[in-house]
Amino acid sequence: MPDNKTEPTPAVHPSNIAANAKSGKRDRLSPAPLDPLTGRSDPSQMKPHQAALRQAVVDSFNAKKARTFLQKQVHHISTNRELADGIKFLFDEHGRPPNMPIEDIVEERRMVEYHLMWVEGVLNELRHRLIKIKEVEDYALEMLSRAGHK
Repeated sequence: MPDNKTEPTPAVHPSNIAANAKSGKRDRLSPAPLDPLTGRSDPSQMKPHQAALRQAVVDSFNAKKARTFLQKQVHHISTNRELADGIKFLFDEHGRPPNMPIEDIVEERRMVEYHLMWVEGVLNELRHRLIKIKEVEDYALEMLSRAGHK
């Protein structure tokens, strides 16, 4: 009957690990094969466990990216829902305006106008930031083109 105990490989043996830790060098457990043209790791030549780890990292990155996108969309939806809830009381269940005091209608109009002014203010600020970013980008591209001509 074969013995199920396996001896650790010489590089992974505990005494070698301690010796490598003292010298500051250690053997890589599983180096990823490099593409000689690009110098980057080549996914097509990876071992199955390396490919699985790589895919897990890619999936994690994509999940985080999707989560942040969804969080932004949910924020926009909730803002729109708040605005819709704000004017919902102006209409009955059939979408017709009910009989209500003019003071309530005027107050709601003022609130909607205030929300619009706030959104316009945010829009103006974002436009201003975009202009500044474009100026910095144009300057950087100009500097790069000047550096390329020298």
